[in-house]
Amino acid sequence: MILAFCLACGTIRAKTGDSERKCPVVISRVELSYNHQGGPSKPQLKVEFGNYAEKTITSVTFSLSVLDAGGNAHPYPDDLTYRDGLETGKKKVFTWDLSPENVDIHRTGESLVVKEVGFAGATGWIDDGSESCVFTVDYHAR
Repeated sequence: MILAFCLACGTIRAKTGDSERKCPVVISRVELSYNHQGGPSKPQLKVEFGNYAEKTITSVTFSLSVLDAGGNAHPYPDDLTYRDGLETGKKKVFTWDLSPENVDIHRTGESLVVKEVGFAGATGWIDDGSESCVFTVDYHAR
């Protein structure tokens, strides 16, 4: 119910079109939630992403920022890295456990950027600073 309200009031923004051609990884879903099972609640980030390159991916490094009540981004202190194979055209859902002291439970969104991608054959892709591979969830009313 609360999520539906937030989605109705907020927006989900993802760069599309040209960025999909420039970006070897396209993020299709980002979900920051709390795991309440078996002890203290722990924040987790679940990301669905796909390989749009013509090579097998061996690693993807993401940068997370959490939006505060004013819409200001607060970078998570550590990069989040996926280290497993992902073939061309395939999608993956992966979950990271996050440090509770670095995630505001009252956040109003999050932004995830693909910083670096490693490919089979020891080649790679690095963001040029344009953040062409970004996915932002913003629950602020528009």
